[in-house]
Amino acid sequence: MKKKTRKILLPVILFLILMAMMPVQAQAANRTATTVRMKTYYKSGKKFMTVRGLDSRSRLVWKYTTKSYPATELKQITCLVRADKVYVFESSKVIAFRKKDGRRLWSTSKISPAGHIFGFDRYDNLYVTGYYDKYVYKISTKGKIIWKTNTFRTGNYWPYKVTASGNYVTILYDMNSRNYSSRKVHKIIFNMRNGRIVRYS
Repeated sequence: MKKKTRKILLPVILFLILMAMMPVQAQAANRTATTVRMKTYYKSGKKFMTVRGLDSRSRLVWKYTTKSYPATELKQITCLVRADKVYVFESSKVIAFRKKDGRRLWSTSKISPAGHIFGFDRYDNLYVTGYYDKYVYKISTKGKIIWKTNTFRTGNYWPYKVTASGNYVTILYDMNSRNYSSRKVHKIIFNMRNGRIVRYS
């Protein structure tokens, strides 16, 4: 009789345990990240970054860890939060995540490898370039490269500011790469639609 009772009770107990766990699992699955925190770590001459999405109670909702890169003077990893998206610039690629759950929306792997300088227009298209990179890229909200413009003939290598206004994108370059205090500052204005250089000064 005792054996039969045990056989009956065991499935019942397991069922009750599963029922008790379900609300907790459902609650964890439905958490929404309201805050994004990023931290850079250094180890054995290399660095990497972790990006974490936390809910209103600082509980982990999602996490992304970059690869490791040589800890050089130029930044190879940058993270930016804009509205409902998180952008991670990692070496020569940029990855867009959905802020609330960390879902990867898109990835583009042909941009500037280091020293990322970027800006957005009113439609949230991304404009990015970098140190020692002769190209400026326009990337759509879906991760598509709309255009890239070669600025090699201008001789500019140290961009430090990107702004988008009206129908134009303006990038400022420092000519001596020293804390941007030099008077030798050049400006390139691009046509936002096709990437053509319309003014250089």
